[in-house]
Amino acid sequence: MIFLSSCNNEIKKTTSEFKTISIKSGLKNQHIDSARFRTLVEGNIKRYEYKTFENDSTFHQFIEKEIENDSVLIVAGTNCKLISSHNYQFNSEEIKIQAYLYNISNLSDDESIFYFNNKYGVIAEYSLAWPDTKVLYNQEELKLLQDSIHKDFNRFLLIDKMVKMSKY
Repeated sequence: MIFLSSCNNEIKKTTSEFKTISIKSGLKNQHIDSARFRTLVEGNIKRYEYKTFENDSTFHQFIEKEIENDSVLIVAGTNCKLISSHNYQFNSEEIKIQAYLYNISNLSDDESIFYFNNKYGVIAEYSLAWPDTKVLYNQEELKLLQDSIHKDFNRFLLIDKMVKMSKY
């Protein structure tokens, strides 16, 4: 009888190449900047990395999510709770968009909703503190999806749900 075993506990890592996307904000979706976007998979965690330039810290954001768990999205080290999700037809496939609440305790004006998809990363970010403040990621590719989200997800209706969640 032969038994084979391995002591190799190496975690599999998968990294995508950076691709350039735009990030837009404001009432007329003025162009803010181009950002480089890539995903990194390490074990059961998928990291979405956004940054302006290789050695520039002007805009560098990491978003992390467990691959098989939609209940929490981690934005800049803050756990964001899932508050809603909806399926959309986009590019001839059905995709799920999740809405996550970003809210740091004892801090005002930070409340935002991140609209997220496992494949595309952050689709849009809406501020709950500042009306008409939104950030659109990769609008060239995702505009139709962003328009659908804007019509369906009324962020002001989600405030009631957010308040109820914070009481628990």
